Parts: sequence; structure tokens; C-alpha cells
Amino acid sequence: MERLTSPSVIRRLLAEHGIELRKSLGQHFLADANILERLVEAISPSSAEKAVEVGAGIGTLTVALAPLVRELWAVEVDPRFLPILRTHLEPFPHVHVLNKDFRDLELAALGSDLLVVGNLPYGITSEVLLKLIKERASVARAVFTVQWEVAEKLVAPPGPAITRLGVHLRSYFEVELLRRIPKTVFFPPPEVDSALIRLRRLPKPRVSLPEEEWERTLALVFSHRRKTLRRVLLAFLPAAQVDELLTELGLDPRVRAEALGFSELEKLGRALAQLGLLRQNQ
Repeated sequence: MERLTSPSVIRRLLAEHGIELRKSLGQHFLADANILERLVEAISPSSAEKAVEVGAGIGTLTVALAPLVRELWAVEVDPRFLPILRTHLEPFPHVHVLNKDFRDLELAALGSDLLVVGNLPYGITSEVLLKLIKERASVARAVFTVQWEVAEKLVAPPGPAITRLGVHLRSYFEVELLRRIPKTVFFPPPEVDSALIRLRRLPKPRVSLPEEEWERTLALVFSHRRKTLRRVLLAFLPAAQVDELLTELGLDPRVRAEALGFSELEKLGRALAQLGLLRQNQ
């Protein structure tokens, strides 16, 4: 079989099929056999697992994973790659090529405790991670390559680097940043380095607040993340009520939302829910 991590092979395949890569789709193919091996090691697939690949492209990761899993769905939104994919996957009848946008896929229809993998296009990383949060009942774990700066923020502790998405994701998944991947190992190279991250669904969420209330809590407190908590709440409550609330919760009015841990954010969320500030129309 062709060495799909070879830049010359990638060039030839693209030329033979008349494919010009589209920057808007974040089409950058892994072109390093060593990194591919490290990626498969991080995935650590099981012969009993069902896996879903986001953005199969020419099938580099797909072909490497195919012999190692029970069933695999190779999801590719660009129909121009389907002939290449199907040719490379002929020896694997348990691999299904889906010409779909992963974001529109119903994961529950494919099974439970899925393994989700992929070299994520930078432009849809947040949407893919939010989809995993929403459909986490179907996802046991995931391994992705994402933009390095995004990965750093996903695992950042409370402080200036933390993000709403990072807090939201880690509410339901253990998130590990495994290694930096230089941009030079992709064809064509993107503008920035990538990171290899691994997600494992937690046995129990880090918060017990109802999901919608938790989401609205994060949306509210991170809406002006550089403002103090008191100033953020003043947009919704009179000053006296804000001061009373923060005192009852034992929260410093000068603290910023980015400095709060899960327990403090959940405590605040429960209080805001009781005050009716987390309703849909708020």
C-alpha cells in the first residue's frame, strides 16, 4: 500500500484527482510516519472498539487505525476525496466512508462508548468539542490534533489563560495535552504548530448543576471575563443585592470569573438559578 505520509505521494494523489486544497476547509495532511505512529499510540485503539474519524482526507490515519478497531466510520465532508479514500480502504470492509459534515452526524446512531479521532481543521475545533460535550453519552474518549494555542487554553488552570470552552469541556472530560506537533510535519504546513490532546469522559461530571444552567452560568460569568465578578453581576442585579449575594457565597467581589474553580462556579450558578438569572430569555 502507498505510504500516505509521503509528501510526494500526497502531491501525486492530489494531482491525479485534480484536487486543489481549500484553505477554508483546513486541509493539511499528516506527512510524517513517526508522528502518525505517535498518534496511533496515543489513541491506543482496541479491537473491540467502534471509532469515528473526523475529516478522513486521503485516509492516512484511517488506514493506520482500520486493522486495530472493530468498526470505523471515516467522515469526510469534501466529496473530492471519496475515490481516494475508498481505494485505500478496500481491504477493510468494516470501515465505512461517510460523505458528511461531522457536526451534522448523530453519534448515538453509530453506537455507544465511541472512540472519536481526527486531525481537526482549526476552524471547526470549538464546534467539534461542543458536539462531544452535547453527545458525550455516546463518546468514551477522543484523541485529536488541534492548534497548539487552543490546546494550552483547554488545559489551563484558573487564571488569565483559562477559557469558557476549557472549563465547559473539563466539566465532563479529563483533558490531557500530550505533545506539541510542529507545523512542518503537515502537507501543506499550516501557519502554527499543533498539539495532540486526549479526552476521556469522566465517570461523573465535575459539577452537578443541570446542564443548561451550567452552560448559562459559564456564558454569564465569562461574558466579560476581564471584569470583576461584582461588575459582571451589576449588569443583572442592584448593587446591594450583588454585595449580599457575594458575601453569602464567600466570594471576593474583586475576583474575576477566570480565577474561580469548579466548586465556586457551581455555587455561584446555583445562586443565580435561584434568582432566575439563568432562564432562557436572560
